[in-house]
Amino acid sequence: MPSKDSPAATATFALHDDDDELASLDQAEAEAIAAQRQAANARARAREFRRRASLGQGASADRDENAESESEPTDSQPADTRRPSYRSRLLRRPAAETVAGFLAVLAIIALLAASGYMAWFHQQVGREDQRRAEFAAAAAQAVVTLMSIDGANAEENVKQIVANSTGQFRDDFQSATDDFVKAAQDSKSVTKATARASAVESMSPDSAVVLVTAATTISSSAGADQQPRSWRLSVTMLREGAQIKMSKVDFIP
Repeated sequence: MPSKDSPAATATFALHDDDDELASLDQAEAEAIAAQRQAANARARAREFRRRASLGQGASADRDENAESESEPTDSQPADTRRPSYRSRLLRRPAAETVAGFLAVLAIIALLAASGYMAWFHQQVGREDQRRAEFAAAAAQAVVTLMSIDGANAEENVKQIVANSTGQFRDDFQSATDDFVKAAQDSKSVTKATARASAVESMSPDSAVVLVTAATTISSSAGADQQPRSWRLSVTMLREGAQIKMSKVDFIP
């Protein structure tokens, strides 16, 4: 048996060392190959994941493009048949609260206008009623003054008639005042008149035609009284300043 120090033993030990080194190299190489395979598999899985992700984004992009092409009108599609997109319809359609508020404002304005018109209308009616009452009262008083004659105070009666008349009637009456006074004095009678009713037939801002019904009673100096006599008159009244005067008198049969 060769000794350890002999050349044969040394060669034998060297062969054993070389075998161990070769085995270690083989194992390391196998491990490197396995690692390379794992890395290649990982890279393949990563490429597959990116490919699938890219395919998914492309499909969603196609869907978005299709949706936009459906919402947007094309040149070949007629303008009157194009349907606006949902977003444009929302932009065109006002909010329900805005419409309700606008309608409420319109209703308030309408109510204010109606109330203002009613107030103005009642005011105008009130003014017309007041003027109608003034003309009717002035006509009734003018008729009483015209038809009430006292022979003893004939001149004073004539002055009152002239003061309450105007226009053509005043001119005509003044031209016959002397004869009127003389006839009243010669009769030695007293005529008393009362107005029974008066109503405005027509009216303008400064004039009115008033229908008056009156009754007269004549008392003579001998003490005999005649029966009351009824009269119907159409009197035209004219406003002069603050006074309403008689401008025309017509006796109605």
